[in-house]
Amino acid sequence: MADRTGGEPPIDRRSTRWDEHKAQRQLELLDAAVALIEEEGARFRVQRLAERVGLPRSVLYRHFKDRATLDELIRRRVVESFMRRLEPTLSFDGTIEEAIQRVVGAHLDWVSQHPRLYAFVGVGEHAMGDGSLVADTKTAIAMMLSDRFGDVLKALGVSEAPIRSVAIGIVGFVDTSVNQWMRDERREQSEEELRAMLCRSVWAVLDATLRDLGVKLSPDQRVADLERARTRSRSS
Repeated sequence: MADRTGGEPPIDRRSTRWDEHKAQRQLELLDAAVALIEEEGARFRVQRLAERVGLPRSVLYRHFKDRATLDELIRRRVVESFMRRLEPTLSFDGTIEEAIQRVVGAHLDWVSQHPRLYAFVGVGEHAMGDGSLVADTKTAIAMMLSDRFGDVLKALGVSEAPIRSVAIGIVGFVDTSVNQWMRDERREQSEEELRAMLCRSVWAVLDATLRDLGVKLSPDQRVADLERARTRSRSS
């Protein structure tokens, strides 16, 4: 409703501050739930969360519509944590081999350090929910990787390539392999062996893709050198 001067009504700062307070309080409760899952597992009880934060269960639920909403917001909070760890590694600093090791290592390290959170978001033995958030997260990672791969191909003078499909395949392979390794009580590989196998496999896929495009690279080549070489060839 407009005010008497015909303009928009003034913003109620008290309401805005209260909304900010509620949002901050909700994040605090979600972080407490994440810590509880780390300690007690994916199938935590809301009563235990209420006890942890010192609130009656009924008051706790005022911040969330229902248990399903609480669980979904926790998953999103966990995924945010995972992405904060992974996203900085999605670069091609150093050699190609180092870049692969950095990304694969970040994924495997996070999962190994947070197995109960990994289970809770829907990809482990105690998976909950329909997994749509997990699928969206994999797609987001694949799109970021395809952007990085695209930059490398441009540095090599390749403008057209099915790199998005390759990135999606790599993300799916790594995630499925890690998921199966986490669920396997009789693990046939140590963590270091799994890490090495994943890095070799990712490079094999990239190498085969590049060769199909008429490009031969060594895993110990630096992407920055490729970009500089491309720049020099253009200027000469």
